[in-house]
Amino acid sequence: MDFIQFGSKKINFEIKRGNREKSVSIYVHPAAKVTVLAPRNLDEGKIRIILQKKARWIIEKQELIRNYGDSNLVKEFVSGESFPYLGKNYRLKIVRSSVGTEGKCKLVNGRLLVETNGKSESESEKAVVRKAIIEWYFEHAENKVKERLGRFALQIGKWPASVEIKNQVRRWGSCSRNGIIRFNWRIIMAPVSIVDYVIVHELCHLVYAQHSSQFWQKVQSIIPDFKRRRDWLKGNGSIIRF
Repeated sequence: MDFIQFGSKKINFEIKRGNREKSVSIYVHPAAKVTVLAPRNLDEGKIRIILQKKARWIIEKQELIRNYGDSNLVKEFVSGESFPYLGKNYRLKIVRSSVGTEGKCKLVNGRLLVETNGKSESESEKAVVRKAIIEWYFEHAENKVKERLGRFALQIGKWPASVEIKNQVRRWGSCSRNGIIRFNWRIIMAPVSIVDYVIVHELCHLVYAQHSSQFWQKVQSIIPDFKRRRDWLKGNGSIIRF
């Protein structure tokens, strides 16, 4: 196992050589281990240069794995599972409740607490827990998005006609011609910096409808590192879905 240094961070890696022609692939495994797949005759010095260029991405990927843990596994909605919220992972705890409080979710002492009577007639307990968690996400997405959207709307000088939180399948956000901005509730699972990028992206569509050069310049004027945040969302969006 070898390593490179990136600032105060040390990145351990191993090289596996094979019958590749030119390309080098870098994999960050679930245990945050880094493997470099390289052509058999590629000089190790060149591999190190490639790693150095990708160091920031590697570190962000490792931190993502550490923060989200098993959050991207298929959910069973049982106690002990991890659920992300604003870039941090929270363990689920299911407790039996008194009549009238079942199916409620709240964040208590660093845990997502869901109350259930465990004997729902129309739905299984897992379905009740799933519904409670999604409702909690919807509520917090609406509150957080509207709070942060207000700050950026002041900077941009444009306000949407309305803001809606939706169960969008493919989009993180959208802006209609009549000024209605919609956000996918799942975005609240991402770090705040990513939430901000999506908010600014949609607000800038109130100024420029298309993804023109002027549009991206406007986004960059508010979020200088928008490309890094956009790339994060492209590369890790699947982690914050269930």
